[in-house]
Amino acid sequence: MQSPQRDIPFVLKTLTTSRNPADLRVAVNKFYTHDASLHHPFRIVEHGENSRQKILSMYEWYRIISPDTTSDVKVVSHDKKNCVVFADVTQHFHIRISPFKAVPSRYTIRIQLQERDKMFYIYSQEEFLHPIDWMNSVLPPLTPLVRLALVFFTSMGVVCSKIWVFSLLMWAKLFGIGSDIQRGQVKSGLTRLVQPEDQETVDVVQKTTQHGLSGGNANVEY
Repeated sequence: MQSPQRDIPFVLKTLTTSRNPADLRVAVNKFYTHDASLHHPFRIVEHGENSRQKILSMYEWYRIISPDTTSDVKVVSHDKKNCVVFADVTQHFHIRISPFKAVPSRYTIRIQLQERDKMFYIYSQEEFLHPIDWMNSVLPPLTPLVRLALVFFTSMGVVCSKIWVFSLLMWAKLFGIGSDIQRGQVKSGLTRLVQPEDQETVDVVQKTTQHGLSGGNANVEY
């Protein structure tokens, strides 16, 4: 490749949509280094002597199980300083024997390039896929279940964070840390242990604790 920013869309489309084995073989041998690596959610090829042939085999199998794959490269960003290319790709991957309609899946691809004789070659390729897009590629009807599971885990994270803040504040009240808070010795440490959105709750508890201590002292003096 002479211009990765310009050529990468063509390269990625050729690799995933070629129906002719000869065209695919030419593309892999032309654009990859002989010791290139490929990391994908469904397969992995590490750097090694002539690992390019393993990458070719992976793409050939890819073509066999999904001959009608389509790819649309949305965005390409070339970091010239680090010789890295990022691409945002939308792909319709349909397994040959699957009775379900193909659903678009979004990939983010990171490509490390090597420059040789003013030409750029793919040295390593990493493809990242969200769990929802992963299920869209494999079994689309189960995608709503994956989304529901992610929503559930998010809700659990929110609840656990609130329980942590509540437990921290209860510990502060039960174990006599209120007097230290009143003197300003623990406030900074307590602030670091909670999220910014929970700071209002901490301030309320601190004021309540201080008020309770002041009232208690007044009762003793009386």
